[in-house]
Amino acid sequence: MKVYLVNPAFNPTIWSFDGLQPFSGTYFSTTPIGLATVAALTPPSWDVEIVDENVESINFDIQADVIGITSFNVQYQRALEVAAKFKARGKFVVFGGPYCSLFPEAFEGKGDCRISGEAEEIWPEFLRDFEKGTWREFYSTSGQRVSLDKSPVPRYDLIRGDKYNMFCLQTSRGCPYQCEFCDIIITDGRIPRTKTVEQIIAEVNHCVAQGAHYILFGDANFIGNLPFARKLLKALVEYSENNNYPVEFCCELTINVAHHPDLLELLQAANFYSLFIGLESPRRESLLEANKSQNTRNDVARDIERIHAHHISVCAGMIVGFDSDDQFIFKEQFDFLKELGIPFTTCGTLMALPKTPLLKRLEAEGRMLSLEWTKMNGHGAADCNFIPKNMTFEQLQQGYNWLSRCLYRYDSYRDRIVTMLRRYRNQNKEHKRAQLDFKFLYQLGKVLGYYLLTLDFPRMRFFLSAFWRTATGGPFSVGKWLEFFRWIATYRAFRKYVIETQGVPEAMDPDHPPFEGMPVKQPQVVPQGNTRIVLEETVSL
Repeated sequence: MKVYLVNPAFNPTIWSFDGLQPFSGTYFSTTPIGLATVAALTPPSWDVEIVDENVESINFDIQADVIGITSFNVQYQRALEVAAKFKARGKFVVFGGPYCSLFPEAFEGKGDCRISGEAEEIWPEFLRDFEKGTWREFYSTSGQRVSLDKSPVPRYDLIRGDKYNMFCLQTSRGCPYQCEFCDIIITDGRIPRTKTVEQIIAEVNHCVAQGAHYILFGDANFIGNLPFARKLLKALVEYSENNNYPVEFCCELTINVAHHPDLLELLQAANFYSLFIGLESPRRESLLEANKSQNTRNDVARDIERIHAHHISVCAGMIVGFDSDDQFIFKEQFDFLKELGIPFTTCGTLMALPKTPLLKRLEAEGRMLSLEWTKMNGHGAADCNFIPKNMTFEQLQQGYNWLSRCLYRYDSYRDRIVTMLRRYRNQNKEHKRAQLDFKFLYQLGKVLGYYLLTLDFPRMRFFLSAFWRTATGGPFSVGKWLEFFRWIATYRAFRKYVIETQGVPEAMDPDHPPFEGMPVKQPQVVPQGNTRIVLEETVSL
């Protein structure tokens, strides 16, 4: 028997990095870890094939007994279209993946079978039932979380690894925090469950064998279990040293990483080059409202400086539209990110996701506008689906448009890159950061050609001024210049997306935020210890 596993196409988003393709030759940001894991869970008696529509075409005429379709909410409509085409050809269609696990009701009647929950136990059970002809329409986990030592090495030998910017792995599931807007605690639980260190090293080695140069650990919180994180990082340091640093790493974690100097040392020594941190807001009241108290305990600006000093860049998750936010939040966000020196942010409007505490609260308050999540892009998009408290819905949309465009102006982006790179210090002895082969040099030449061999003089001036200010600020290091060219290259993708979805960045002025002359609640940020207390008073701009 044969199963054909399908990852439907995503709509363009700021985090899909479509604009990198002319430089890198890649077509999508990350490998489909879910389908690669499902493929590894499939018994040897089955033939398995993976197709990712983001990098190649789907073969709708394939001879397969089961068509397995995964989906995030933003892929939902395309997933239904793909399923309908296979159903028209008489194929058996089973839905699974993140959105079907979170909201299986959306897939009822759309295929032959739905799988909701972690695949490690459900997928083999479904295949056994299918072979016997006793399959059910709906499968779900029993309520007990899966032990991840049962999770196999993802079958990345079945995908075209050269078409992705990064390979994706997972060391744990679950997060100990209770952020009101987050669905991770719904799907994965609050107690972090980890794989073994040996499992993870085997997975890293498998990715390297498939040609990986960059690996993203897609955990909700890489340091959710601190003792395990330390043990794993030490193993990754040893692996990197013993194998001549074949790959660079990035991950998602919480800001308290900056409060553990040994972790920062280990991250740099293990060859981590970037961290994604959900900072969310410069306003303490907004953070407390969202149960994000871990972000209020120390000076965030100093925390980011500590991370930068270890040759590690930071990408920030930022949100506007909290109940404590008013028309001033957009300018605050802009100034906050400029101060922190964070080039890339997935800044978006707050969105209430299915089954989250935020959704339940807003429904009880009668403020929900829509329960349609399938047309929302999430991170980096203006997809608010409820009535804001301290501004109108239109003001939130307008303010977000101003913020997005201001962040990706040439001068704004340049300033944040320079601030970040001037903080880079050689905290550890530098080690190998890239394969200086023909492919690397070819890509570097394309980046230089894009910015210098052009009649677009603002683009050229942007590059030259960023290069000069980086060269004349802070100590020299190879890692610093690799990060410079990495962020200069990815800027093409960010700017392209913002122009296509929001408008030309330079048409917005950072010194003139929207809603001037309107009465608003102006926040006053008052330092108190290592935190910032936000007061409010009504003024006219």
